[in-house]
Amino acid sequence: MMGAGVTDNRIVSDIKAGMMGSGVTDNLIVSDIKPGIISTGITDNLIINNIKIPLIGNDIIDLRTAAVESNWRRPNYLSKIFTPEEQSLIKDDKTVWWLWSAKESVYKIINRATLQRRYAPLSITWFSENIFKYEGEKFFIKSEITDEFIHTIAVANPELFPQLEVCKDPTIKYYKDENGMPMIDNQPVSISHHGRYWAMVKQKIFKAILPV
Repeated sequence: MMGAGVTDNRIVSDIKAGMMGSGVTDNLIVSDIKPGIISTGITDNLIINNIKIPLIGNDIIDLRTAAVESNWRRPNYLSKIFTPEEQSLIKDDKTVWWLWSAKESVYKIINRATLQRRYAPLSITWFSENIFKYEGEKFFIKSEITDEFIHTIAVANPELFPQLEVCKDPTIKYYKDENGMPMIDNQPVSISHHGRYWAMVKQKIFKAILPV
């Protein structure tokens, strides 16, 4: 029913799979939403029952652990995860895990927006420096790359970056909502951990309930 386009808000009641086409909005407002009922359509914010959920993804990779657990040089490993163009970018271990962390961060946005756990790395593709695409939509990333770890944050709107707060304290308490999404004090957050490292990303100022 909906084609590609940019709007301020989309209001959808009792939406069912297949109703939405590809499109980027500032907000997606959904009533009586159930897991798996959104097909595509990625937004800056997902609004469920008047709760605003920023669509943020993050992924952290312990390079020491990755070197032990994954041999990306084995035959056919790269072709299952990266497109030929992406493979042409690969020069060393860091490039591999940077590309992986970007794809994983974007996937977490898609998972939050659709509530579907279907990770297909080849469906998320490198477009240009710090931009990846999924089903024609752009996602923007920022990465911290060190000799010990790579940490990538993805958003649907780059204007969200200055509003984000990063915490790497693994003792922070969080819980998961009914859809398995991480929350802290009723605020949606993105959490990643690998090997020796843990990272949480959230908005600095968060208003859970929208004004009526």
